[in-house]
Amino acid sequence: MSALTSKVSPQDAAVPLEFLRNVVREPMRTCGVCATPVDGYQLCWRCRDHQHIDGLADLVAPLAYAIDGTESAAVLRNYKNHPLRCERERCGSIVGEVLRLGVSLHERCLGEVVGQPVSARVVIPSLTSRLGTHPMISIAESLGLMGDVVLRPALDARCDRVVDDEKFTVDGAVAGRHVLVLDDVWTTGSNAQSATLTLRRAGATAVSVMVIARWLTAGHPLSTTFIRERLGEDYNPLACPVTGHRCP
Repeated sequence: MSALTSKVSPQDAAVPLEFLRNVVREPMRTCGVCATPVDGYQLCWRCRDHQHIDGLADLVAPLAYAIDGTESAAVLRNYKNHPLRCERERCGSIVGEVLRLGVSLHERCLGEVVGQPVSARVVIPSLTSRLGTHPMISIAESLGLMGDVVLRPALDARCDRVVDDEKFTVDGAVAGRHVLVLDDVWTTGSNAQSATLTLRRAGATAVSVMVIARWLTAGHPLSTTFIRERLGEDYNPLACPVTGHRCP
C-alpha cells in the first residue's frame, strides 16, 4: 500500500485551514460514532438505528465539521459542483490538505485503536449520474493514497439513506486486511457503512472510515448551542479525530 510517510506539522499546510473546526469527542455530548451533537445519549439517533446491523465500521473518524452556511460547508460542496473551475480547484486544494494531514497524522491512530494497521485504502465512488472520476478519488490518487483495492458502485446502486451491503463491489483482495474507507462528507453514514459491509463480505477483518467532515445543520437546536459553546477554536490537524485530543 502506498503511504504518506513524511513527518507533517500544522505549519506544513499549503492552504489556510483555520476556518475549519475539529470534531469533539465527548461521551453523552457527541455521538460515539460520528461525533454529531447529542443530548445525553451515547449515539445519535441515526447511528443508534444502525446498531442492529452486524459488521459496521470499527471506527469512524471525521477530520472536521462542515457547518451549514459557513465556508466549511461551501468547500465541501464547491470542490465537486461549482461552475467555475478555479473555485473547484481552490476548494479541492483544501479538501486535499485536510486529507493529506489526516492520513499522515492519524491513520496510525486508527490502527492502534483497532489493533491492526491499515493495509488498504478505498474511496467511496459516486452513486449519482456524475460523469467521469469523482473528485475525491482524483484527490486521493494525487496524494498517492490509492493502492491495489478499488470500490465500485453496483449496477443498480442508489444514493439513498439505506445501509446495504450490495451498493458496492470490490476489486482486489481484502481478506485479512484492515481497510480504510475514505469519503468527503458524513451526513447519515449510509454509504460509508454500506461500503464497510461490502468490504466485510469480501473478507476484510477490520474496516475504519475517515471522512473530511461530519455535516452539521446550523439551525438545529442542538447544533446551534454546540457550535456556539464548543467550536470557537481554529482547526488544529494535530488534534486526534479518534480521541478528540492526544493520539493514542
